[in-house]
Amino acid sequence: MKKVSWGILGTAQIAIKKVIPAMLKANFCSIDAIASRDLSQAQLIADQFQLKKAYGSYEAMLLDPTIEAIYIPLPNHLHVEWILKSLAAGKHVLCEKPMGLNLSEVKLMNEELRKYPDLRVMEAFMYKFHPQWEKVKSLIASDSIGTLVHVHIHFSYAQLDPNNIRNQKRMGGGSLLDVGCYGISAARWLFEEEPMKVSGLSEYDPKMKTDRLTSGILQFSKGSATFTCGTQMERFQVVHVFGSKGKIEIKHPFNCLDQEATLILQQGSAIDRISFEPVNTYTLQGDHFSKAIRTLEPSLISVSDSMNNMRVIQQLLD
Repeated sequence: MKKVSWGILGTAQIAIKKVIPAMLKANFCSIDAIASRDLSQAQLIADQFQLKKAYGSYEAMLLDPTIEAIYIPLPNHLHVEWILKSLAAGKHVLCEKPMGLNLSEVKLMNEELRKYPDLRVMEAFMYKFHPQWEKVKSLIASDSIGTLVHVHIHFSYAQLDPNNIRNQKRMGGGSLLDVGCYGISAARWLFEEEPMKVSGLSEYDPKMKTDRLTSGILQFSKGSATFTCGTQMERFQVVHVFGSKGKIEIKHPFNCLDQEATLILQQGSAIDRISFEPVNTYTLQGDHFSKAIRTLEPSLISVSDSMNNMRVIQQLLD
């Protein structure tokens, strides 16, 4: 299968440190261009990774007819704007989560996407491509822990720099949009349905006005999920999946890059540790989306799924 030609829209750290190096190792991705509002910065990154082209504006790269797909690592408040501009330029789009700042933005994007039936858009929840999650879902489906009853998710880190985009309210900063979205996504994915009721509490930084701690409860017809996310606390992540006759602990549920992953399956007094060889989920994500572009098969993360995830986020923001 011919590789998809990719352009990187911006020089965010996640692109430079994680996504570009990973996608350069992918089987079906060719990273051919990068754009920045500063041409010298774009050229610097292009030289670093030996990319063919560097552009001094986002618009210039979108005009390049050889680029088929765009990866958007921009701050949250720019996501929908540049998804729409990329679609108008005839490009497929892989956009960092969250898809937008609120539900109305994502609905607008979905409506516009209908104008481009040959183009694909996917939200970059890279964690879903780790094989440990397929195993968790198969354990639930095979009744290994009985009936799924409850899921608890924790995802936190410490970021106190007021100039960091994660602490900029107008840019969509705060713990809920940055890492809480993972907990909501995972809970909905495991229960395979949408929550009937959502409630939450947030604590806001008095100066930066972003939520530095948010906890939520999602009530499903089959059970419940709770999550806590924070940006001013110890770095930690874990998912606990509780069933009627067992439980699963996912030790590194979200950021598990190039390290061994471990699930702990407990059934009564019996404990089984299930290990996975290191993989790079950004590489797997890039290949998955590139194959979806070529084969026209559905991608793992649909736009409707992204819209439903944002619907829950919106309920917690309101």
